[in-house]
This record gives sequence, C-alpha cells and structure tokens, in this order.
Amino acid sequence: MDWDRLLKEATRYLQEYIRIETVNPPGNEIEGARFFKKIFDSEAIPCQIFEPSPGRGSLLATLKGDGSKRPILLLSHIDVVPVEKEGWEFPPFEGVIKDGYLYGRGALDNKSMGIVEMMALLILKRENISLKRDLIFFATADEETGGTWGVQWAMDNVPSLMEAEYALNEGGEIILNEDGSPNQYGISNAQKDIFQLKLKAKGRAGHASMPHPENPNVKLVHSLEALTRWETPYHILPTVKEYFYKLAPKQPPYERPFFEDIGKGLNDPSFSVWLTSNPIFNAMLRNTISLTVLQGGSKANVIPSESSATLDCRLIPGANKEEFLKEVKRRLGDDVEVEVIVENDSLSPSPLDTEFFKAIEEWAGGHDPGCPVVPLLLPGATDSRFLRKQGIVTYDFIPFRLTEKELMSVHGNNERIELENLRFGTKALLEILKNIAA
Repeated sequence: MDWDRLLKEATRYLQEYIRIETVNPPGNEIEGARFFKKIFDSEAIPCQIFEPSPGRGSLLATLKGDGSKRPILLLSHIDVVPVEKEGWEFPPFEGVIKDGYLYGRGALDNKSMGIVEMMALLILKRENISLKRDLIFFATADEETGGTWGVQWAMDNVPSLMEAEYALNEGGEIILNEDGSPNQYGISNAQKDIFQLKLKAKGRAGHASMPHPENPNVKLVHSLEALTRWETPYHILPTVKEYFYKLAPKQPPYERPFFEDIGKGLNDPSFSVWLTSNPIFNAMLRNTISLTVLQGGSKANVIPSESSATLDCRLIPGANKEEFLKEVKRRLGDDVEVEVIVENDSLSPSPLDTEFFKAIEEWAGGHDPGCPVVPLLLPGATDSRFLRKQGIVTYDFIPFRLTEKELMSVHGNNERIELENLRFGTKALLEILKNIAA
C-alpha cells in the first residue's frame, strides 16, 4: 500500500475534524458525526447517526464480516475539553502543522484515534479483506463530561453494540524513553472507581473583626488538613502486580527484585517513598483523595455561616466503599458533614488471556522485540467502564508512540500529535485487526 498517500489522507481528515469545534460543554458533536457520515457514505460503508439530545450526536458504522466470530467495537469520542486560546502557539481549532506535528484541541484526546480507526476500516474495505467479525466503528458524544449522551445512552438504546466480544478505546499508549526508544506498551484493562464526596461545615456568621471559634472555614481547613495527610494503605491488584513484574527487567539491578514482587518491595521504606513519588505508580497502588473544590465566604469582612469542599476520590476496584467512607468521616471529625455525590459500580478488570490481547502482544513483539506489554490500572475514567459493565472485554490502547512530555499536552495548551503517529497507528491497528478478524 502507498503509505505516504494514506498518511496525507489521514492528515487531511484529522485537520478537518479538529476544525469542527466540539468543545464540551456544550458539545455540538453532531457536526463531528456528520463529518464521519460523509466519509463512510462515500466509501459505501453503512453508518447511522444517533442524536439523543439536540446537538449531541454519535455515529456508528459497521464493516460487515461473515459472522463466524463476534464483533469488535472500535470506540473514540468526538467531544473535546475547553481551551485557553491565549496560551496556544497556534489557534487550537485550525489544525496547523509545524515541524512534523499537527496542533489542535483533540489532536491526542481523542480525535486522532477516531481517524486511525476510520482509516483502518477504509483500508480493509478498499482491499476487499474478508472478515470473520463485524468491525463496529463508534464515535461518540459526551465522554468528557460523563458519557450520559454518548456511550451510556448507547448501551441502553443500540442493541448491536451489546453483540461485541471485544472493544478498543483510549487510555494506553506506547511510552517512549527520552531517546525515542520504546519503554513499554501500556494497555489498560481496568480503571479505578469514581467516588466523589461533598463536605460541608456549618458555623456562626459574624463580623470578621471579631474572630470566634465557630468559623466554618476554619473548621473545614483543619479537618481537611487531617484528611489529606492520610497515607491510604496499599491495595495491590493482580493486574498491577503483573504490571510491575513485567517492568522489572528494565530496572537497575538493585531495584529489580522490588519490581518482581511489588508487595514485598513496598515493605522497604526507602523504595516505597521513591516509588510512590511517581503520581501514576502511586495511583495504581492505593485509594487516592484529591481536594478539587473549596467554597466559603463572599466578602472579606464577613465570616460565613457555611463552607464546603469537594473531594475526588479514586478507589481500587473491589475496595470497600463503606469502610473507606467511614475512615474519611473519622479523620474529618464531627464538625464536617459528608455526602457521596458521584460513584460508579466497581468493575473487575478485563481478562488478559484473550485472542485480542495476545494479538497486541504478538504485534508488539514483532515490532519492538523485548519491549514489555504491560496491563495498566487506569487512574482516570473513560467510557470503557460502561462497556465492561455489560461484559464486553475492553482494552484501552492507542497505538501511538509518545514520550511522557507529549502525553502531558493532553487537556493542556498546544496539544499536538506527530504526523508519523497517524501512519504508525493505522498500520498497527490494521495488522492487529487482520490478526483477529480476517
């Protein structure tokens, strides 16, 4: 195949897609859905738009197989997060290319994945590849604010999605060292549980010139100080233990035994402090608590009668939420009320002994021999939680080669993707799909 021509085609499509402003809120994903529909219609691939709420559109396209095996769902989301336009080197919705990189909101999260998945389907159709499985392309609305009008809605209203055996979604990448060599193929097969709390402290209003002990702001600050110093206990899932075990061969000799048995390694105080100073490692090993919102008072010279805070807690799957909440309340003390405002069902990790995971491992081994393929416990939340809840084996993996610095541009200013990743990602996905579907 002429990969230079295909890269130019994918680049042009990604530029067009980024120029469609789908900032959520309000979303306007319907325009992204129409963008995909025009392309799939021109390639004679059946597709359908769903619009459960005005402007909140998703698109489903299906490349049919012979039905001898169950379908594979290729997921991406159309919506993007807001931007601070003054912080960008280039306008965030123009898709500017410079020095081999394409800049724009959604360049990594998650419009490039949608383009790569679409290109894989177009190539399979053009090459008349016979398939044993249907390949379902689903570009959805509303991922960035919870999925209500996207995947969550679709799980209840689009029966064909429930037929999928496997799904591929965002959440893992090929992480590069600073010298450009591959460090790991990270494939998320699980994510932490969302458990968000609203705290409220009440007191007595008054003039700020006369301080008194019933100031709710002071009560809340003191309680939060006690809670946020809590080092929650380690809770190591088998998938996390395997993650560190597979990374062990790449570690210095004195650290290798600690990675090989991470439970024993964490008993070493100096190693434990060093390892958990990495926010990603720390989040994979324990329940976490982030103070995200503080509200109290409206005027400099007035003591308010009430103040509040919001905690975004992420729990290890299977953690006892009642015990966790009980401990939070104990540490906060009697002056603070606690209310659970958001939580999701705890879901078991997707298994790793599957045809799909082995196909990714096989492709990685052929392309980057010796580079570990590791299962990730994703600290954040993606739409994959809705799929796993329905029993669909789901892996979060975008076949892009990225440094940690490049990953940091997600949701930030000057979000960008190297154009070669469009070629690499399309090739990778095409070969993996041929392995398990053709």
